[in-house]
Amino acid sequence: MRGTTITLALLMLLATAACGGKSNVPEKAAAPQSTLQRACAWLWKQQAADGGWHSETYGLMRSGQSLTPFVLHALLSVPEEQVSRPDGGVEKGLAFIRTHTNGEGCLGRSDPDIADYPNHATAYAVRCLVAAGNKDDAKLIRKMCDYLLAQQFNAAKGTDPHSHRWGGWGFGSDGGVMDLGHTRHVLEALRDAAVLDAATAERAQAFLRLLQRHLDEWRPQPEVPGEPEGEAGNTYDGGFYFSPTDTAMNKGRHQPAAGGRAAWFRSYATATCDGLLSLLAAGVAVTDERVKAAATWLDKHPALNHPAGIPQDDPTPWYVAVHYYHVAVRAEAWGALKRKGDWQAEIETHLTALQRANGSFLNEISPLMKENDPVLCTALAVVALANCA
Repeated sequence: MRGTTITLALLMLLATAACGGKSNVPEKAAAPQSTLQRACAWLWKQQAADGGWHSETYGLMRSGQSLTPFVLHALLSVPEEQVSRPDGGVEKGLAFIRTHTNGEGCLGRSDPDIADYPNHATAYAVRCLVAAGNKDDAKLIRKMCDYLLAQQFNAAKGTDPHSHRWGGWGFGSDGGVMDLGHTRHVLEALRDAAVLDAATAERAQAFLRLLQRHLDEWRPQPEVPGEPEGEAGNTYDGGFYFSPTDTAMNKGRHQPAAGGRAAWFRSYATATCDGLLSLLAAGVAVTDERVKAAATWLDKHPALNHPAGIPQDDPTPWYVAVHYYHVAVRAEAWGALKRKGDWQAEIETHLTALQRANGSFLNEISPLMKENDPVLCTALAVVALANCA
């Protein structure tokens, strides 16, 4: 029996040699790449020689200062055992962040004339450095967090607790919009770095109460431009709107005044996801009524293909402009809540149908939120898919 085994083995070796060293035994076909793997592979190929990711669509993001930490953070959120990373890719991205952070601890101001979303860029840079876990970055992380802490609208910045800005964050120190999105990103960075103090968190929660139109918020809601004054009413539904100061950015628009009641800015899906994530980052427990109310709002409005609350007949087509952002932030919110159900498979199926042949994603319908930049759009898809994995 032993001789038969040796003979069979020898015949296989001879057959292999006769075929030029290749076995004629059929090889197992390689498993097809997943939607997430293909998207990550495409993003890594877009990394430039300087370690950054640069927009070829928008001049404002061409510097790579805001785009690089956002893309790198998305890629770092995917476990390496699930999707391989190119040799040196992560370190090159981190080196880009370190090189472009100024002495103040701010990323996004390398160009003195054009700011590249400094608070957004710095917040995601902190999250990348924390995730990478290099002890040598501790001082830089602290400096960046000090910069972000100083950007909160509080007494030190000349803001009064009666102001609608109180407790929130905006674009950066030289003005620009202030809104829920910037507030969320900074809070998540401060949380990840474990430097969010109680006073900062309390002010942030006050800002969030305003945007959630919570019954415990004592400040009056901002007036809707062009609408008559009226009596304030209970409009609390658990959802959020986006900005109390830059009101044109509220994509849910407003409920008109009627019957002596004041007009008010409506809740909508992307803002509610941002609001829920902001509450969690500010230290509010999952079991808190505010978080549960936001989660209930999202459960009542589960559609992926259209962010609920954004009117589809609005002259400005926001409902298609934030398509990929909506899928990404909803996956983040549901993932943070450890929500049960088949939402992961639903999101994966939804995005797989939209993935382009080269692995990238692109919003070809509307450029309003820059989702027509494939690097940004693909990073959003990776965020969504990573939270489904």
